[in-house]
Amino acid sequence: MNGTTKRWFLKRFIPILLILFLMGFIFLSFVKLIVNKETKTSRITPSSIESFVFNVALAFFLSEILIALIVGIFSFYFIRSIVDPVKKINESAKQIAQGDFSIKIKKEHEDEIGELCNTINYMTKELAAAERMKNDFISSVSHELRTPLTAIKGWAETMQDSMMDFEVTKKGMSTIVSESERLCGIVEELLEFSTIRNSRMTLRMNKLDLLAELGEAVYILKDRVKQESKLLLYSEPESFPPVLGDKNRLRQIFINVIDNAIKYTPAGGVVNVSARIQDKFICVEVSDNGCGIPKIHLPRVKEKFYKANKNQIGAGIGLAIANEITVLHSGKLIIDSEESVGTTVNILIPIMNQSE
Repeated sequence: MNGTTKRWFLKRFIPILLILFLMGFIFLSFVKLIVNKETKTSRITPSSIESFVFNVALAFFLSEILIALIVGIFSFYFIRSIVDPVKKINESAKQIAQGDFSIKIKKEHEDEIGELCNTINYMTKELAAAERMKNDFISSVSHELRTPLTAIKGWAETMQDSMMDFEVTKKGMSTIVSESERLCGIVEELLEFSTIRNSRMTLRMNKLDLLAELGEAVYILKDRVKQESKLLLYSEPESFPPVLGDKNRLRQIFINVIDNAIKYTPAGGVVNVSARIQDKFICVEVSDNGCGIPKIHLPRVKEKFYKANKNQIGAGIGLAIANEITVLHSGKLIIDSEESVGTTVNILIPIMNQSE
């Protein structure tokens, strides 16, 4: 029996015990009064016996009425102390179900009902936060989709003019292709995250060289770094023990994390990528000298749709996807950051056991 249950027991059942004691005391008092009255007469006659029995019955009847009244009053209080809060909780739950997350239930008692109020208030707070995040996500994705669509539509309309020269047409086609690829990337990212969250992802686990996948991810992003006048440095070790994993998914982790570092690094900034053995893991470290993440946002940056910087492009699920895939590989993704200094992300993937 925990502390809350003990308090509830004392509050609800001790008064019942007191009422039972009071009931017995009242009845015995009536009987004692009758007995005292009857013993004052020394003669015992049939009429006195009849009178005694009648008085005892009357005492019992009056005691029952008084007891029923006391029990009724207490029962009314007892029922109201449970039914009224439950009614309020029920009404609040209906409002929450309709999408009103501003509801806050007042806690009136330190018992199970009070704990239920706290739980519902906490649930409402989390639902409100999730609703805000969902709305931010919809707004962000809408913006992300609208930008390339506007470019594609604009160039398509321009290219309808048959008087356009070859160079302009070539530039327009290049823009349409690149923006279409960007759209595909956004859609693929959303579908990928949905697959992971619904536990439908199947990993093709094989023995592999983690450094090969890391090197491939760095190579894929090299051209983008040059275009944005940034520097991507990678110190590749000679060799590491193999790991057990899905090479495409592991490469996706590295691309997402490095891409995120590039995104938040200003022109002229540097993104460093390195790898080392750390206990029974291979640790891939990606660091940048970008804007950094405020302390208040740091615990939540791996949550889906969460964006610490609302001004940056993206749906806010790149790190969430990377973290989910890392966990599926029995690894860890650790983020350390200081605002206006930079961010460091450590990806730890377990080294393959010799027995596997």
